[in-house]
Amino acid sequence: MDDVARIGRSRLWAAYASGGFGLAMSSYITFLVPLRAHELGAGYELIGVIAAAGTLAPGLLAVSLGAVIDRIGPKRSFIVGTSATAALSLLALLVTNAWWLLALQPFLGLAQTFGWVSSQGHITSLGTPAQRPMLTGRFSFFVNVGQMTSPLLAGGVAQLIGLRWAFVVPAAYAAFFAALGLVLVDTRSAAPARVPQRGGVRAAAQLAAMRGIQVALLLTFVRLWIGTVFNTFVPVYLVSKGFSTGLAGTVVATASLVGAVMAPTTGYWTRFMCTERATMVGLGLGAASLLLVPHVAALPIVYLAPALFGVALGTSLPLLLSIVTAAAPPESRGVALGLRTAGNKAAATGAPVLVGPLIAALGMSLGFSVGGLAALALLAASRQLHRADRRSAAAPLGAAAVTPK
Repeated sequence: MDDVARIGRSRLWAAYASGGFGLAMSSYITFLVPLRAHELGAGYELIGVIAAAGTLAPGLLAVSLGAVIDRIGPKRSFIVGTSATAALSLLALLVTNAWWLLALQPFLGLAQTFGWVSSQGHITSLGTPAQRPMLTGRFSFFVNVGQMTSPLLAGGVAQLIGLRWAFVVPAAYAAFFAALGLVLVDTRSAAPARVPQRGGVRAAAQLAAMRGIQVALLLTFVRLWIGTVFNTFVPVYLVSKGFSTGLAGTVVATASLVGAVMAPTTGYWTRFMCTERATMVGLGLGAASLLLVPHVAALPIVYLAPALFGVALGTSLPLLLSIVTAAAPPESRGVALGLRTAGNKAAATGAPVLVGPLIAALGMSLGFSVGGLAALALLAASRQLHRADRRSAAAPLGAAAVTPK
């Protein structure tokens, strides 16, 4: 749809609110499943395998899920993904063996990812490219709020009724969004009537060859790199410096709070710079937060680092959604978002594997510095790639200007 004015207010707010499903549901699953597996007697090795199974399957099949979204439309896909998540969460109530929990995890991860990518596909199919940063910014507000509150709700309910019955919460949460999906506008008509019959992997390979998509994927990796390093190692560092676990938790939560505040402002920043540059500026502040961590481990300045990271967290997601869907053809928007999700999963898996040994070898302080500098180096590379993309896009115009008449 080219103009959001033609969408009813209730449907538009439903599109924004749909952002509250994906990462919030991921937080529910990430919080409850390892604890339930431990309660069922699983060792730490098996718990690690169970957790990995929930992310590996979506990472491998994200592109195929995106192709399905392109074929049946974001609205139907969102309803299917959220409904399947609700059903599988209820099924988890019947699981009394950790090995059955392992068998359930890939399907639960796929259902959650299908709903999450569908919600991204829906919000990016509304409005014009110029309106997209504003739309995705409001969508990202609900993403951050959901991600911030879901572990608190899951933990409180688990304490009241036990870990097994706590799966009622994600089941009810997903069922609410399945009902919300019925309100969403069907945007399949925005795509060509006949979607090319290309395999998801083939379409993804063609998209990955486009420089605009390459810029988006590189910036996505930087976002996940910064976020994984911050969320994984900052709490450990602060506790080692004498902070209580509760105080360390408030430091991490500050980033989500700032992110929720900043997300709706993304449309404003794109008035002064292109979407790619605005993303780089935001992620640059995130890289700076890693450089600052070893130097601000004291109250109250300890909150400066998560505040900077929160700016990156809140602005980068909506801007990246705008970049990747602007670069991809409308009929391949779902595949492009699936490709971005696959990159997310790869970065989230690789960052701790790389940074963990780095911190062990160099120490926390130097490890954070190297992590921040690596992010800045990748941002510099993305800037050069973006410049090359703009030069190649402008080349035909320049050639036409000098062609003799």
